[in-house]
Amino acid sequence: MAIDLSFVTACKGRLHHLQQTLPLLAAQPDTESVVVDYGCPQGTRHWVKEHFPRVKVVAVDDSELCVARARNLGAMAATTARLCLIDADIKVRDGFVSWVRQHSLPHRYYRASPLDQDIWGTFVCPAEDFWSVGGYDEAFRGWGGEDDDLYMRLEDSGCRASGFPAELIEPIRHEDSERMAFHEIKDRWASHRVNQAYIAAKVDLTKILGRALSLEERKQLFGESQRGVLAIPLGAPAAVLEINLPPDVRIPSQPDWVLEHKLVYRFLRRSTSN
Repeated sequence: MAIDLSFVTACKGRLHHLQQTLPLLAAQPDTESVVVDYGCPQGTRHWVKEHFPRVKVVAVDDSELCVARARNLGAMAATTARLCLIDADIKVRDGFVSWVRQHSLPHRYYRASPLDQDIWGTFVCPAEDFWSVGGYDEAFRGWGGEDDDLYMRLEDSGCRASGFPAELIEPIRHEDSERMAFHEIKDRWASHRVNQAYIAAKVDLTKILGRALSLEERKQLFGESQRGVLAIPLGAPAAVLEINLPPDVRIPSQPDWVLEHKLVYRFLRRSTSN
């Protein structure tokens, strides 16, 4: 049988997890595995080459971790028509590959069902659909959001969401200290709020401008989102985030007045009842 599925995983400081999960991936019949060593201080690239010489290694030495870039580079090295993007702390169980082969349909992507946070970013997708939307958005930094953004764009392009049985994969549970070790923002949910604001602003701005944003524009927008969210005082019941829009040169200006264009987002803390 021809190789028809590529596992793509990235590792930075997670070699102790990869040592548990890669043997399971590499043992799957008629598949290939790609590991992205994103400047891993534990020497992931050397360990993989020594113990699993048939596994492809993509070596990246960027100083700042960008999960989206890591996954895109891994997907670029894959050679099959179907991708499985899977975190280094996810074990595949017997039956996963056979389920994918029996149930995968064109223009559908598959996530675990039911979902929980520790398996959120693992999914199976036709490579054609993945690249038709440009893969992951490399403007993202920090934890969370880059996968939600990709899922939204896949669905907007006509690639439908479906589920595979969650019992076919098993997460290695661990603390947030490991999860956030190589990110600038150490608070998991603060980072997620930044990325949530960025996704909303990007969607709205794309609609307003009637075109896709360039990577440089997206990076600038992400920076504004991050600065705005991190300026929100801890414990504040509500906060307003303003995103500046580029001026529309078609609208005439006045000598003493400048018209500013902004997107305004309001964060509200959920009330809790005893």
